[in-house]
Amino acid sequence: MKRFMAALLVCALALCASALADTRLSEVQMLYEDYDGNQANQTVADEATLEELEQMLMRARKTPGELEGCTMNCTLLCTLDNGEIYDIAVATDGCPYITDMTTDKTFTLTEEDQARLWEIFDLIQETMGYDAAVVMGW
Repeated sequence: MKRFMAALLVCALALCASALADTRLSEVQMLYEDYDGNQANQTVADEATLEELEQMLMRARKTPGELEGCTMNCTLLCTLDNGEIYDIAVATDGCPYITDMTTDKTFTLTEEDQARLWEIFDLIQETMGYDAAVVMGW
């Protein structure tokens, strides 16, 4: 069941979207740590933004390729209303990739969803500093 729910959160194209009717996100926390020791975390708990994040994760497309050269310095902890927590790694170097750490499957966010993700997690974006700003175009 745990693998089923993780796959549901990350890619609704592979599963029936109506399965989310019984289980919703209750909180999403992003954790960031870079190689220089900079750290930040930011939590989202309001219903409208959680629904938006849910939709972003559901739109993500499965990526068959590898993550060569991508830096995954963020973790998205998705807590469901039933208490289950799913761990999703997020690229911080301009790559549009997220990886479901439960299934080790990688997905691609749309360009719009990637931009919106960083708007939502603006405190994390600020902590990322100059290097990320150059790569991400901020």
